Amino acid sequence: MVKKLSAAVEATRLLGKWAKLAQGHVMFGSGCSCGVGVGVRLQDFERQILDYLHAKHGAVVVERGGYREEAGSVTALLRAIATQGTVEQPAGQLALLADLERSIDSFDELHRGR
Repeated sequence: MVKKLSAAVEATRLLGKWAKLAQGHVMFGSGCSCGVGVGVRLQDFERQILDYLHAKHGAVVVERGGYREEAGSVTALLRAIATQGTVEQPAGQLALLADLERSIDSFDELHRGR
C-alpha cells in the first residue's frame, strides 16, 4: 500500500508542476517563442509526450489517463494515477512518472531559457 501512496503523491506533485508550466510558453534560441509571432505551449507537445509514454510503458497505465492515438491528456493521466493508483503496478507507475518528470523538466528548462 505504501507504493500506491508514493505513486499517488508523486502524480499529484507532477500535476502541480505540469499545471504551472502549462500556463507559460516555451522559449527557443535567444527568445520567447511568442515573440516571433508563434506561441508554442507545453500542450502543443502533449501528444508526443503521451505517445512516448505509451510506447515505453505500454497501454495499461497510460490508457487509464484517457490515452488514445488521437486523444488524451497528461493532466488526465496524472489524475488517474493520483486517484486510482493500483497496487498491481506500482513500479510501472513510478517508472512512468520518472520519465514524465524528465520530460516536464526539459520543458521547464526551455521555459526558463537555460
